[in-house]
Amino acid sequence: MERNDFQKEAEYFHRVERIIQNKLEKLRAAKAPLQDRLLNERKEMWEDNRHLIRDFDDVIFLNTQETAVKSVERQLEWNEIEIQRHEKMEKSPYFGRVDFEDSETGSPDAIYIGIYSLTEEESHEVYVVDWRAPIASLFYQFDVGPGWYEVNGYKTEVEITRKRQYKIEDGRLLSVYDMDSSMYDDILGEVLSNDSDHRLKVIIGSIQREQNAAIRSDTRRSCLIYGLAGSGKTSIGLHRLAYLLYHNKDTIKSENILILSNNNIFGSYISTILPDLGERPAETKVFADILEEAMGEGVRVEDYYTQLKRVEDFAQAACYGEERIKWLRVKYSAEMLQYCIDYFASFSFQIPEVRYKEEVIVSPQSIQGKLKTRQSLPFPATLERLNYLIKKSIEDFFRLRREEMKEEICDDSIENQGESLSEREINTLYKSKMYECMNTAREEVARLNRLDPKKQMTEIFSGYLQRMGEGSEEAERLSDCLERGRLWYEDALFYLFIKVLMGEVKPFENICHIVIDEVQDYNLIQLYIMKYLFPRSNFTLLGDIYQTVNSLTTIRDYEDFEKVFGDGLMRIRLSKCYRSSSDINALAFALIGEEERPIEEEYSYFERAVRKPQYVVCRDMLSCLVPLLEQLEQYHSVAVIVNSDEEALRVKSWLQGKKEAQLIISPEDEMKDRIVIIPLLLAKGLEFDAVLLFDCIHGNEKDVNMRRKVYLGCTRALHELYFVERDVLPDSLRGCEEYMEVRTFEG
Repeated sequence: MERNDFQKEAEYFHRVERIIQNKLEKLRAAKAPLQDRLLNERKEMWEDNRHLIRDFDDVIFLNTQETAVKSVERQLEWNEIEIQRHEKMEKSPYFGRVDFEDSETGSPDAIYIGIYSLTEEESHEVYVVDWRAPIASLFYQFDVGPGWYEVNGYKTEVEITRKRQYKIEDGRLLSVYDMDSSMYDDILGEVLSNDSDHRLKVIIGSIQREQNAAIRSDTRRSCLIYGLAGSGKTSIGLHRLAYLLYHNKDTIKSENILILSNNNIFGSYISTILPDLGERPAETKVFADILEEAMGEGVRVEDYYTQLKRVEDFAQAACYGEERIKWLRVKYSAEMLQYCIDYFASFSFQIPEVRYKEEVIVSPQSIQGKLKTRQSLPFPATLERLNYLIKKSIEDFFRLRREEMKEEICDDSIENQGESLSEREINTLYKSKMYECMNTAREEVARLNRLDPKKQMTEIFSGYLQRMGEGSEEAERLSDCLERGRLWYEDALFYLFIKVLMGEVKPFENICHIVIDEVQDYNLIQLYIMKYLFPRSNFTLLGDIYQTVNSLTTIRDYEDFEKVFGDGLMRIRLSKCYRSSSDINALAFALIGEEERPIEEEYSYFERAVRKPQYVVCRDMLSCLVPLLEQLEQYHSVAVIVNSDEEALRVKSWLQGKKEAQLIISPEDEMKDRIVIIPLLLAKGLEFDAVLLFDCIHGNEKDVNMRRKVYLGCTRALHELYFVERDVLPDSLRGCEEYMEVRTFEG
């Protein structure tokens, strides 16, 4: 770039910085008066309403004061959000620029793209465009040459003449690059080479074309975003939420969004993304929270990770038996779940006969015919429709006999009390009789159709077993466990599914969009539960079936998601991996390339060489941990990934007094230290600068999912990967040796 060109860029940058600083001064100056005003409004409301409300006018006055307080609270909240946004912009106001010409008029234009938009107040000139704006897609989606963007269905075609990227840190313009130059890969490589600090980072400056398409895909539909480890699924899913909030700011707020994960470790890992993108944080839940809330008190449920360990540990098969595995497959099967859905869809409701003074108002036959036309409705909706049809029949009956009934009311009053009633009194009594009839009918419907979820589950399961030609022993065991209040994890899911189908669990009507990360680790019954509990929500599903390490409890085919979310589910594939170095990715691809079900679609990875994965042979594996960890002192995050909690405790005990490391064996933990010791199952979705896989290969050699476990472990590493093993590579992995450096540790 010519010196004169860089000077112009520097001038524009300083102009933008001045606008931001001026805005910050005004926002900060407005904060104190808003705080004082809020304090005064609250004080006045308290002093004026110390006494009890005396009449309706007092209620109106109280509501007026409460509205005034909330208005100031919103202004103060907006002020604080704007201050935070502008403080972030002050450090780095933009990262890209696109120059283009309108294809029809030929008029030139240029836009700078940043994390938020920036407009000069007096001139209303736009200095920075929000990365989520439609026109900003030119930066991500097209190279120099023809391009287009769409606003409200109107497509504008342009000719892109230049694309630039900027490196701005702490309010200093460090460098400017033309993106059509050979330096672009170097820029991306530099971004990917940055160290990790146990927090997922904003990637708006390095979003790739296919990732941008996934972010901007139709948010009115549910979608499955899938790809291999390190393709950016989690980042893209969360950036898609920010995009959704930006384009629906009047109708969808952060409180209308839910992020679902398998553990709280991941929750803390992603916690800063939405705030860093200028949005309020969305609620993050683990599925166990939903299960616990729905189970209620008095029911103890096996922990999800306990189930995984027990089911995966074939050495314990004698304890938990082949029987449990057999019935787990049945309870998680699509056929069993569809049987449950069909059972309630075709449920035969008991309809009461409703009379008024011996005259039939509602007959079961008349209502049954109307119900049959709506059998596609869920069970609770059908029950509600039954109540509506009865209520409507009663209303029609009373309306047709309105004058006749009013005369009866008047005559009864004269006969019994010797006085006539006013028209208002007659109307009140008329309505009272009608409402009494409605309430009685509703209570009778509830009595006749009152179901016990425990009994229904046993009845449904017994019916399905009978269809399979099986005995009822498992259904009886399940019934006994329910009575004792102690359930295996799969039984609790089955019980919750029945309760949800019955309408026993209140749905979350306020949630409009849900992101489910590591969705391949869910089973069909969990996904059905989510679909029914969040009836107004669209879903963004993020997954990689090659990271499933248990065929019993997880989904292993992308087609299975359509069984729950229908044919309208969008499928978006991210075909390139960016997280790990090319050396690590080469090994990862080799691992799953020779798996039982090899990759059928084409994938690639970004070329970023660091160092080949190190295969360290050490007879006393613990003895080499400290020397290896000392070689990784330059990194901000290092993980020692082990196979089990017991192994994690053993490693922690060995390192005690030698190396500071945080032990993580609970899904409730939060990563805080630079070095963590963590079991493989809890490391899903996380990333670290360097990873030591401790006995990951020989410790899983007899496991049919060994390749997937090694793939999962090695793709947690960004830059360096070490295998710590007691012996040389087993024959089953000899084909991977060319992607490693094998050496013996002499301690």
